[in-house]
Amino acid sequence: MSQCELVISGWYASETPRNYRTSGDEVIRGVAFRQLWWRSVDTFIKPNHVFVVDSASPVKPDDAAYTSTPFRHLELLKNPGHAQNCATHYCGAMAAIILGLEYALHNDVDMVLYVEQDALVYGDRIVERTKNALRRKDLVFGDGPMQIEQSYFGATRRGIRSFLSGLHAIRQSDQKVAPEHKFMFAGARYLPAPALGLAVHTSTELITKAKMHLFSRLCSWARGYEVLPFGYGRNRPINFDDEVFYFQQGTAGELAQYRALAGF
Repeated sequence: MSQCELVISGWYASETPRNYRTSGDEVIRGVAFRQLWWRSVDTFIKPNHVFVVDSASPVKPDDAAYTSTPFRHLELLKNPGHAQNCATHYCGAMAAIILGLEYALHNDVDMVLYVEQDALVYGDRIVERTKNALRRKDLVFGDGPMQIEQSYFGATRRGIRSFLSGLHAIRQSDQKVAPEHKFMFAGARYLPAPALGLAVHTSTELITKAKMHLFSRLCSWARGYEVLPFGYGRNRPINFDDEVFYFQQGTAGELAQYRALAGF
């Protein structure tokens, strides 16, 4: 029996040019990356099930060709878009996370892991070490500069309930408050609603460093989640000698290093 009952993720790929900033090699945003993603998840997490939320993607992956792990796809009626320019309350990534957590909750899953579609994991003890962190708090995220890292995270059943409640109480859209900042606020305790105003921005006024620093300090003070004892997400550089790690938005060189290390 796997240590992980359920992995949740999202999916979107398109041949059209993007109108938002991107990082990493272009291959990570298409079906060419999908086989490596599945190899990573199946080798190091070994989940019993995978649930994928498709943001009405015009390009579909043939997941059955890459894995024997049971999986389910749920397709949205339309693509919500990226957080930088979405016209809906939640962007596509947030839709995948929220629907995935609801799916875990309604299936009475004790613990769920989220692995973003461009993220890779490494290490036979990654689930064990994530569970150890979840024994201290019911949510566990990566650590980034002045914000959390959410391309890989874990949650218990109790953590899912409180986290979803906190997310849905935020009235601003993902374009007004970045998903990472919503995660920090929803995962905090005893923070009044006006504190979220420090993280709000408009198309003409970006968040100042002073406001973001204060928001981060407040969320850290009231933190109701644990920080993963390994990385990296979008943080660089990556130490490929680490026993356990994860990263997203990999460059061509980083993907080559990962393949060599994992034996893929």
